Amino acid sequence: MPRHARVAALALALLAAPVTAVAQPAATLSGYTSLMLDAVPDAPGPSASPAGAIELRGRVFLDGRLTFGERLTVRASAWAEGLTGERNGSARRAALAQPHEISATWATSALEVTAGIGQVVWGRLDEFQPTDVVNPIDVTRFFLEGRAEARRAVALARLRAFLPAGATFDAVYVPVFRAATFDMLGEATSPFSLAPREACVTGACLPVVTSQVRPAVTVANGQGGARLAATTGRVDWALMAWRGFEAVPLYEAAAPFVPGVRGVAVDAVHPRTTVVGGDVETVRGAWGVRGELAWHVEDTLQATDRFAALAARSVEGGVGVDRRAGDYRVSATILGVARRLRAGEAGLVDRHDLQVVTSVDRSNARDTRRLRLFGVYNPGDRSAFVRGVGGVSVRDGWWLEASAGWLTGNGTDTLSRLAGRDFVYLRARVYF
Repeated sequence: MPRHARVAALALALLAAPVTAVAQPAATLSGYTSLMLDAVPDAPGPSASPAGAIELRGRVFLDGRLTFGERLTVRASAWAEGLTGERNGSARRAALAQPHEISATWATSALEVTAGIGQVVWGRLDEFQPTDVVNPIDVTRFFLEGRAEARRAVALARLRAFLPAGATFDAVYVPVFRAATFDMLGEATSPFSLAPREACVTGACLPVVTSQVRPAVTVANGQGGARLAATTGRVDWALMAWRGFEAVPLYEAAAPFVPGVRGVAVDAVHPRTTVVGGDVETVRGAWGVRGELAWHVEDTLQATDRFAALAARSVEGGVGVDRRAGDYRVSATILGVARRLRAGEAGLVDRHDLQVVTSVDRSNARDTRRLRLFGVYNPGDRSAFVRGVGGVSVRDGWWLEASAGWLTGNGTDTLSRLAGRDFVYLRARVYF
């Protein structure tokens, strides 16, 4: 049985034990099935030459809830997804089943305790939330569907205390590390993978052989943090702190010679990280105003001139506004990052980034048509990402959706490294 399943089973047993004598629970079941056809025409293949990808992805999602009286809620939700298609000129197939949330929550008027597998959302900005650090993400899902769909569930224990004057204290412990992925379905050949494939020096290129180095499952390697949220006057604010591991891998050169390896040996590592930060939100007339800041007291950066992970510190923050007018909601955010190597470190890194994030959402009064335009622009790297999504409800619970995305850039940021992975997709989804 997988580690996450064992943790969830134990948590459910412990929390359900005190309510064996409770009356019959109230149960609900919902979910959806979907079928997506997506294409990335210019996805790079071997030697970074365009090879393209076309895929058919099918997904089933189930979400069940049991409520025992007023105190205990048990949720079990999961998805299964399969892929068939062509990547880099070769046929590819993959299938995967994953929990979305398997948890039990015991609640009183002053306290709420949750244990199992799930998601914790911190922060207030749109899509790019510097303090949203608990759950790793899947890069492919982020670009195709957005951050909410991209979060990966983790095993966790969570305590929420409801304090006087509407304040809330939220503490989270994650016993088992889970890494971010480029694509849970066939990561090695994914069009959105940023893992190094070749290393070239003086015109000679060798394949990169990557070894995954994950933190061991020990008490000392647990991750945890807390967030205090409150309201002062008309301003909602929160402070947070987190101690964990970098979810996105960094790449370090392994030993100069590794027996049996023909190529450049590289380790994908996940160093420790410490983050403190906060966020605020208020309303000025028809406008909502938001701010968010995260200080990475202990950070690690990827060197851009070699395979090396360099100790650093960084600050990431932004200010955003949004407004609803009729069927439209418009938002804009300016997000900046400043990075600095720690004493004794040397190397080339991406030291500064400035991004402008905008979105426009429209839905009609009966919510049978939806349109979302989302864009990111980094003037320093001349990089950009634009995604448009349109959906129509053909009958109750039946949705047809089309999307297109464009990526460009010539710098060292993530958008530049994904330049050329323009995509389109068509999807049919049925809710039940």
